[in-house]
Amino acid sequence: MRRLLIYCARVGDVVILTPLMRQLAASGDLEIVGRPWARDLLAGQPGIGAVHVLADPNAGGFAEWWAGRPRRKLGEILAGRSFDEIVVFAGESKRVKAWIESWRGAAVVRQITFKNNAGVAHRVEAQRLALANVGLDTTGFDPVPRLAVNETALAAARARLGQLGRRVVLVQVGSSATIGWFRRKPNLKGLAPQQWADLLAGILARDEADAVAFVGVPPEAREVAAVRACLPDAARARCHDLTRSSPLADLPAWFAAAHAALSVDTGPAHVAAAVGCPLLVVFGPTDPAIFAPTGPGVVEIVEGRAPCRPCHGTPRMDQCRANVCLRGLSGQELDAAWRRLLTRAGR
Repeated sequence: MRRLLIYCARVGDVVILTPLMRQLAASGDLEIVGRPWARDLLAGQPGIGAVHVLADPNAGGFAEWWAGRPRRKLGEILAGRSFDEIVVFAGESKRVKAWIESWRGAAVVRQITFKNNAGVAHRVEAQRLALANVGLDTTGFDPVPRLAVNETALAAARARLGQLGRRVVLVQVGSSATIGWFRRKPNLKGLAPQQWADLLAGILARDEADAVAFVGVPPEAREVAAVRACLPDAARARCHDLTRSSPLADLPAWFAAAHAALSVDTGPAHVAAAVGCPLLVVFGPTDPAIFAPTGPGVVEIVEGRAPCRPCHGTPRMDQCRANVCLRGLSGQELDAAWRRLLTRAGR
């Protein structure tokens, strides 16, 4: 059985889907089509063959031409390959589905969805039903997202973080709202700089970590600078901005080598959980019952406090500018969650 899985989703969604990928790979050869980060995360993962990239799957007309016509190029590559089945999510765009029809040949196309009538909310558990609902085997299904880290990458990560200290806590302060140079929306998933600073200063003052390293993409250096500006001098000297040197492909190894991780609800949080890094993650407008990171390690969740949350996917989130659900969290609440994480992780 040769299968092609098409999933043009974000980083966290790709990680969440690793149990489904393992299940498909267990009964045959599996190749993936996704956005560029799918290759960064999945290339070399056990059971996964080629990972093909669609840089902008929803672009059409001039935008697609400007992007190099990725669908046409990928169609030419895949036209020389034959698949028994193509698995695609029902939520993919009409452009992507039409593109699949243009070259699928004799392959059976199975459209799956997280939506179900069994009341299963979390995206990880919903995968079992998604497979069963289209007649795919779920025997032995393992619902835990996992990312394997090769020893060479892990050794390099340990060496890099070891320059900062033996116990390095990685921090992801930004989310999808902060990854671009030009801002359109506030970072509703993020804590205020002073909240981050108080939490990190306490961790360092109690010697619960040797150093803190901020990870992310280069534009998120703005968020990091705001946090560092709120830190006392002694703590600031032990907090390092690595947003310009922490590419996504390296993050699984970095998190595997870290003492622990702190994050907002965003893709790297799922990467940390999937490699077993002890993780504290804060949830504001999104619902952890659906999107909480899970993995082989310990995950501690802090939820914002506001009667209007969760508001993800509703007009309330588009209209919100105050971020009341997260800004209302006290330093004591955040610090207590960190202590619970240390206790549960045995650290």
